Amino acid sequence: DRTNGQLIAAHPFVNQNWAKYIDLKTGKPVLTDLLDRAVKGETIDLAPRLGTNATLSAYNPKTGLLFLNSWELVRVMKFVDVELKVGAGYTGIETSSKFPKPAGYHIAMNPLTGKTAWKIPLHDFAVSAGTLATGGGLLFTGKLTGEFVALDQDTGKQLWQFQTGSSVNAPPITYTHKGVQYVTILSGRGGSNPTRSAGDIVPAGGSVWTFALISE
Repeated sequence: DRTNGQLIAAHPFVNQNWAKYIDLKTGKPVLTDLLDRAVKGETIDLAPRLGTNATLSAYNPKTGLLFLNSWELVRVMKFVDVELKVGAGYTGIETSSKFPKPAGYHIAMNPLTGKTAWKIPLHDFAVSAGTLATGGGLLFTGKLTGEFVALDQDTGKQLWQFQTGSSVNAPPITYTHKGVQYVTILSGRGGSNPTRSAGDIVPAGGSVWTFALISE
């Protein structure tokens, strides 16, 4: 609740195995046995490693839908004893990642009920970019492989795309000038997850693209 900060809903939007549910009274997760198994020395698959990137998700107050890009990334981890050395970093865990297929999804969901309106699989790479929902029913986002895309908010169908030349990790922005609406996006691969995922096939790049929304 934006007026008082009270938690009113907490629904999962990715596959996860560490919490049974979130207690709405306390705001705390009710854990599965995963942590206990890890403490006992078992190697565990923790899902998700991250559910979505730090970039913005979009909300349409007219439809009540939240639009986001998910990561179905799994962390394989085991607690280990560490010999402390001055100046050396340590975490106390051995860790690696699993990249399931699909790697993630474009998702439209009702955050109050947890009901998914649509879910579009991302087979090659998950998406780090933010989302932008317009009043005209368009949803803009980008992909690690360089495409800046427009989706139909009602169905998730892709309506348009433009190849920017590098990964799109940023959130789109929109504004009007002299009665015309524009959408702007930054392109340029960066960050640890995009670089690990698509660094071998996507150049680093670095560009800004602006598009006008023209009425037919």
